[in-house]
Amino acid sequence: MDDLRIVTVTLNPAVDRVLEAPGFGVGAHTAGERVALYPAGKGVNVSRVMAALRRRSICAGFVGHKELGMFEEYLERIGEGRIVTQLMVVRGPTRDNITIVDPVNDTETHLRERGFTVQREDVQRITSKLGMLSREGSVIALCGSCPEGMSPTDYLEIVRRCRRLGAMVCVDTSGKPLEALKGQEVWMAKLNQAELRTLTGMATGEVDEVVRAAKALAKAYGGAVEHVAATMGEHGTVLVTPLGGWRGWASIHPGLVVSTVGCGDALLGGMFSVLQKKGLSPTAEDWREALVEGVAAASINATMREAGHIDPAQMPEFRSLVELEPL
Repeated sequence: MDDLRIVTVTLNPAVDRVLEAPGFGVGAHTAGERVALYPAGKGVNVSRVMAALRRRSICAGFVGHKELGMFEEYLERIGEGRIVTQLMVVRGPTRDNITIVDPVNDTETHLRERGFTVQREDVQRITSKLGMLSREGSVIALCGSCPEGMSPTDYLEIVRRCRRLGAMVCVDTSGKPLEALKGQEVWMAKLNQAELRTLTGMATGEVDEVVRAAKALAKAYGGAVEHVAATMGEHGTVLVTPLGGWRGWASIHPGLVVSTVGCGDALLGGMFSVLQKKGLSPTAEDWREALVEGVAAASINATMREAGHIDPAQMPEFRSLVELEPL
């Protein structure tokens, strides 16, 4: 049985900068210390987590021309050769995401740039590139937002083209690109509660409401999405598949939680790490195992300051903390 080929796609990447500034205040001069500086973006994070779990992936998408070398060197080093970088250069700089951590007041402040603007030829190039990577046995995971210059219609065309060429498409996005996917058939959708509400128009405030909305979206219950993974923060993740549904969560002490940024990416990275070796026809038990792995990875990420980062040595402990209940 051949492994699935996982292609993560980051259309709007970022350079994450994390600063620690005790007693941070708006308008004040505060001494700070850089905690981390690294290439990021949702698909990049998924590939990083997979590499930590000793699984291979292709990392595709856009990157600013000045940051290409930084991304390639970092992913080669952090992935230990398990990440094949196929990023396409565009004009303009890759955006900065700045996180200011104040350990005194226990706060995080996030500053997000809009990022580069892509041209029509860039959209055409990435659409063609992803088409070439699409075939039976491939998962195209479209992770994160679209850059300026790429319309929801462009995003929808990428999804349709990858599907037509035989790939299984996973989407993890929000806003207008997500709205464009209403009624579209995809292999998997990874959604938070607000995004699930966008696609279904249903209430998603409580766990039982998330379960109902996820089932309404799932193909097995008459929806358009074959597999639905709906995240609920500390309440875990609801996974609905044609072979069954489960809610998974990890019982960890709230005091261990440092940041939830990147937890959804770690969830996908953990799930893909299991599904990759199961081939085209995973069993119900395979999906259960994937959910456990994803929740464990997401829980480790929550204890880290760096988004999309896990310590694989902690996986056995965190797997043992994961609980599953059938839906």
